[in-house]
Parts: sequence; C-alpha cells; structure tokens
Amino acid sequence: MTPKVVISIGRQYGSGGRILGSTLAKRFDIKFYDNEIITEAAKNSGFDEKIISQKDEKPVSSTFFNSIQHIISGNDSVISDENIFKIQSQAIRKVAAENSCVIMGRCSDYVLRDYEYCVSIFFWAPMEDRIRRVLERKNIDDKEKARQLIEKEDALRAKYYNYFTGKTWGEAKSYNLCVDVSMLGLEGTADFVCRFLKIKFGDLLTDKYSVYE
Repeated sequence: MTPKVVISIGRQYGSGGRILGSTLAKRFDIKFYDNEIITEAAKNSGFDEKIISQKDEKPVSSTFFNSIQHIISGNDSVISDENIFKIQSQAIRKVAAENSCVIMGRCSDYVLRDYEYCVSIFFWAPMEDRIRRVLERKNIDDKEKARQLIEKEDALRAKYYNYFTGKTWGEAKSYNLCVDVSMLGLEGTADFVCRFLKIKFGDLLTDKYSVYE
C-alpha cells in the first residue's frame, strides 16, 4: 500500500498560513482539513459538532470551571477539554490513515509525531505584514485593532498547543520547517515549500503546477 503523506501546518494569525495550506492541497491534489476535522470528530464520536467547535483550539479550562459549567447547564453533553482533544486526535489519525492530506493546526504535528510520512511546517511573518493582511481580509480599518486581534489569536493558539504538546508554539525546534512568508510572498512561499516536499517525499507527491516535476 502506498504511504499517505500528511502535511501538518501551524501558523501565526495573519501570516497567510491557511491560504498556503489550501494552496499546497490543491497543487498536490490531496485532501485539505481545517474545520473539516471538527466535522470528522463529531461524526466519529457521536457528539454534537457545535460542542466540539466551541472548544476547538481553545485554551484548556480548569477542572473546576468545567464542573461548574456542567452543573449550571445541566447538560450531559458538556465534555472536558482533554476529551475534546482526544476526540479530535482520533479524527486526525483516521484521516491521516485514509488520505494524503494537509491538516491545519490542532496539534496535528504532535498527534502524528510517530508517523513517518508526516512533515510539520510553521508559517510566520513580521507583525507589519500580518497587520496589512488582516486589514485587507477582515472588516477592520484600524491598525491597532488588527494588532490586538493578532496578539489575542496567537496567544490562544500558543496556550492550546503548549498545553497539549509540551512543546513551544512557533519555536523552530517544534517543527520540521519554519518559513517567513514575507521573504517570498504567498506564491513564492508555496513554490518553495512544494519543492521542499518533493525532495522529502519524491514520487509520493505530484505537484500539478510545477515546472520542476
């Protein structure tokens, strides 16, 4: 059986990482999983998708808070952050076994740490570049508001990742490859990463748009 290649992507908010993940999936004609992991996790576990979505890549609540939440809501469907992580991890392992794919975040690099054909990539960019991208893509017209949004989202991602992996979010040694998107832009970065992945995986991946195949 031909091995399935998994590209796990972490990214700073506003770096263009999601666009790059989607681009890589299209160029290699493989599956792309972002919020689709939530759908898979709900389908496999039987829990409501909204419940999983509410805690998706959110910092872990205290056991005390979870207990109070359960009592107040009177809802047996309230499940712990750790269980949500386990459910999502099971979904990640399942899709990785079934398809070559790109998986956005959700500690997928850690979940698949023992999988030979998984490569982890982290995309980052200088703050000014990220502010510009957020201003262009979001309904925000103030640089300081954009900066605050970026810092908030990065802090949430870091706290979640650090808690569940024991590694440091965004630190180079936590990943196989870290790329400053501002150096080559989105298109140039996609070309660079595709070439890197072709060197790494050879005939297991075919870049539909590359002149280097």
